[in-house]
Amino acid sequence: MSGLGFALSVSLAGMPLDAVLEIVLPGDYAFLSLGQLLDAIFPEDEAGQLAVEELLDAAENPDLPDIYDCFLPLMDQYRSGLCHIKLSAGIGRTAQLSDLAADLSQQLPTASRSGSLDNPAPCSLELVIEPEYLPLDYAIAQGYADSEEELLSWLQLCTLLYFLDKHEYRLPPLAEISESSPLQPIAAGLFDCDFLASGGETGCPEITPEGRRFIGALLAETEAYIDRFNVFKDVLWDWDTQSTEFDTGYGDDLRVQVFIAEGLDPVRTVFLLRLYDGTLDECAATWPELIGNSGFFDQVLEPVVNRCQVPEEVIQEIVDDGYTYLEEQAEAIREERSQAQMAGRLQASFGQPDTD
Repeated sequence: MSGLGFALSVSLAGMPLDAVLEIVLPGDYAFLSLGQLLDAIFPEDEAGQLAVEELLDAAENPDLPDIYDCFLPLMDQYRSGLCHIKLSAGIGRTAQLSDLAADLSQQLPTASRSGSLDNPAPCSLELVIEPEYLPLDYAIAQGYADSEEELLSWLQLCTLLYFLDKHEYRLPPLAEISESSPLQPIAAGLFDCDFLASGGETGCPEITPEGRRFIGALLAETEAYIDRFNVFKDVLWDWDTQSTEFDTGYGDDLRVQVFIAEGLDPVRTVFLLRLYDGTLDECAATWPELIGNSGFFDQVLEPVVNRCQVPEEVIQEIVDDGYTYLEEQAEAIREERSQAQMAGRLQASFGQPDTD
């Protein structure tokens, strides 16, 4: 690369204002598209990333390496199809990945704050990256549902049942629900499934025995997921020893990747876990309006796509180690109980010691 310097500032939407990655690049980088520029600054391979870190002026700003590391997981998610990225150049100026960096840059009369008089930066670009997580689109693309309509129908059905059951929400009689209300077709679907029936003098819908069985089955399914997969909520993989630690307090949550590795639907599992942990309780006052909005379910299901990942060749080792860890814990509990029972039997055989 040759030419005068190109000063680039990159920030993530939602991060502190001072968490800006500043780097001075060879001038030729200004003639890359934004997509090419991001690939160059945040390459997939570790060697490439270390080479970029060498360009950071850590002497002037010691936080730059840590700021740089904040971008790498997001770029991994983007390359894996887990998120889209929205770009803006400066304040309120939308940019596309295909745009040339030079077309969006500003000319500088003097060296930039990150440059020097010996390494002038005649143009600069301030780029803001905002990730966009769309788990419903991801579910369709990955074949977990045939259509968004089908998936939304199931999510809405479970959500309405949840609030009718846990929060004892009083749904008006079906005939009295406005056809413009998002609750009307969902409630009608629950009647069709025999999960709701008109009850009492008011005719307000009530959950039927069949509906209770459905709720009970979902609850049992969710608790089985918790028992089997919660161990993967805190995973620390040691690359040097090729070994796994669990429950360290500072590991990664790899549950969604494990769900997928084990052949489960991550949208279904995550949604049931979110129901179980009370996530939907935060919108107890507004859910009747939100339930008809697909964006609401994108927010609820964000962990499906906004997640940590390890390489595919590692995940099966982690799964095997996790099951071994669970079995060792279960064996320790069985041994402890066995010893307690044996101590109880010995105490019963020989009686209490004489304390006089």
